[in-house]
Amino acid sequence: MFQGAGAAAAGAILGLGGTFLSFVMLAGGYAQQFDRDRWRQQQAAHIQRVVARGSVPDEPATNFASNLPIVVLKTNGRFISKETETVAQASFFDVTNGHASSDRKPDYQGSVGIHLRGSSTLQLPKQSYTMHTLDKKGEQIKVPLLGLPKEEDWVLYAPFEDKTMIRDVLAFELMRKMGHYAPRTRYVELFMAHSEGPLSMRDYVGVYVLMEKIKRGAERVNIAKLGPQNRSESEISGGYIVKRDHWERGEGRFQTSHGGGPYFYVYPNSREITSQQKSWLTRYFNSFESALYGEDFADPKSGYAAYLDVGAFIDSHWLIEMSKNVDGFRYSSFLFKDRNGKINAGPPWDWNRSFGNANYYGGGQTRGWYWSRLRPNEISWYQRLREDPEFAKRSKARWVELRKDVFDPKNISALIDQYASQLEEAQQRNFERWPIIGEQITCNFYVGHSYGDEIRWMKKWITDRVNWIDSQMNAPADTGE
Repeated sequence: MFQGAGAAAAGAILGLGGTFLSFVMLAGGYAQQFDRDRWRQQQAAHIQRVVARGSVPDEPATNFASNLPIVVLKTNGRFISKETETVAQASFFDVTNGHASSDRKPDYQGSVGIHLRGSSTLQLPKQSYTMHTLDKKGEQIKVPLLGLPKEEDWVLYAPFEDKTMIRDVLAFELMRKMGHYAPRTRYVELFMAHSEGPLSMRDYVGVYVLMEKIKRGAERVNIAKLGPQNRSESEISGGYIVKRDHWERGEGRFQTSHGGGPYFYVYPNSREITSQQKSWLTRYFNSFESALYGEDFADPKSGYAAYLDVGAFIDSHWLIEMSKNVDGFRYSSFLFKDRNGKINAGPPWDWNRSFGNANYYGGGQTRGWYWSRLRPNEISWYQRLREDPEFAKRSKARWVELRKDVFDPKNISALIDQYASQLEEAQQRNFERWPIIGEQITCNFYVGHSYGDEIRWMKKWITDRVNWIDSQMNAPADTGE
């Protein structure tokens, strides 16, 4: 999307000398960055004009009711940033007899620490938050929010680019149905009050998704605890969680000798992981990639299978490929390794640009393989793995198995209908606050004229996508009828 001028110029002068070519390629890179920055500025201005049309009634919300849980955050005028945690007062009202109401006694009330989260989404007006539940001393405390297992680390995700508000929730549910951990979710309606006084509809910020933040824990990524005292060869082998993400993140990271990465330390984080543990983890990834790209890569004892949980990787591959998530294996892509275990792909995260909701990398097209677009420094291992006949056979067999149930378009459509029904009441308020229906927001491929349009289009896209993959697998096509 942002290529062209620099690449075309470089091609035109290919024979004129290496120095001049390098100069033009560099200039092309600047032109590409300029085009990207200009597009972002244009999108920001467009979104600002659109959301300015939003309206919420200037009336009290002290008896606000919804079929979704209600969350109220009161900041007492404190500014919320990405870098610094802000203490706020939180009230959670769960659903009772079909509805939640802000005039009832909260199911949970207490202090929370919140800060902004995200990368490109930070520029959007509806913003997501990382949230930690706190005790009276300001220390993190585990609590069971809205029926989810007790923990202290949470995310309030703000669906905006995805006008169905379903894509992330759907992908996580599909991964759980495939037999793997994925963050549990609850839809909520959120109020963010920055001043004292009664709650007002002016504080309403729309439909959000309360999510489990990815972390080590018995109810999250269930791997061994790793501390600085774990230095022996057996103990130092896990557990680890890393994330491949954007270069500009100012956090601890490593790259592999094959050029993969950057991989950021999630657990232990960059402040807690020891230099010895960093070295061990980097060596393990290097050994894996050396085996993967070596001559005997298919050997079950010395090849890639000695380092990689092949079954889990295949499942992650198919979820990304079926949904054509254009961030898959590129950004916000988690990997974990348990003690004495292998590299495991997952848990899934960041699925807003999936199921047809992207106008680049072929994301809106139901035809074509996404894996072929992954670059060498991304998690492009499938390009090599598929050269092993046994892996290819196993991967195909897993697709055929998933198609019987989890990836049956009828079953996926039923899930989508279930979520859409749950959101029917709240989505109307959300899009009054954020009137983006009928507007292209960032990289939308399809723009529907109603919420129902967005739902219907996504269901058809999924059916067509599954059918196309079937055609490549010589499996019977699903008519979607």
